[in-house]
Amino acid sequence: MTYEIFKDKLNTRIFGDDLNYEILETVLKNPKRYIGLFRVSNAKTKLIQNITQSCEIKFGDFIEEILTIYIADMGYENLEKKLEFQNNKLSFDQLFCDKNTIFLIEQKIRDDHDSTKKRGQYANFINKIRAIKNTYKNKKIIACMWFSDDSLRKNKKYYLEMINSNTDDSVELKLFYGKELFERLFNRLDIWNELISHLKRNKLERSKEILSVPDFDTSKQIRKALKKIKQNNPKLIEKLLSDNNDYKELKDELFSSGKNLKGL
Repeated sequence: MTYEIFKDKLNTRIFGDDLNYEILETVLKNPKRYIGLFRVSNAKTKLIQNITQSCEIKFGDFIEEILTIYIADMGYENLEKKLEFQNNKLSFDQLFCDKNTIFLIEQKIRDDHDSTKKRGQYANFINKIRAIKNTYKNKKIIACMWFSDDSLRKNKKYYLEMINSNTDDSVELKLFYGKELFERLFNRLDIWNELISHLKRNKLERSKEILSVPDFDTSKQIRKALKKIKQNNPKLIEKLLSDNNDYKELKDELFSSGKNLKGL
């Protein structure tokens, strides 16, 4: 994959046209998160925190998207990533096959969950394996947990203990960190090296960037997002323009002159 394609996909996934819309919609649906006397930070500071968290989550989605592309390029067949099992709709990070085997990869960026979340994550992993067995009967399954950032291995001992207790001969369980997935499962360390090279180059290009929030009061981007929300969810705009105390305080902080609210 060329760096230009990589960068374009990253920018589209994380910093796409809908980012301002998503930010604004979140604020209007949850005004209490951004206002109140018992907050040391103002609404704009809180917004930057939320945007940062959102971008980190979308970055995880981007790594999933990239891996799906690489899997196809390596000659595997990507399968439908949504299955229904026991009246539950399950979504898979990676589900693909070759002639004889179904592969599942449950991926996360970092292995840093607390004790409750790690148990829930492993239970979810096993449930997905059961769904695959139910859908693709009599097929060999290789199911992997992969943490792309190998600098954190907080729960490695727990996951290995659970994997080693597996007694189902039709399912092979594996745990990978960083390059191990490409080294041991795919035998394609060149792809890992390419991915790391692209990530390093992109991080270097962004090294001087400072995350900022558009001016809710005057920016054209927010005005455009407000019009879009009015079209898709007019009740939110009605609440914003109302005399409700929460929204009045929100307007005082983010729409002080009311310029972008005129004509709504």
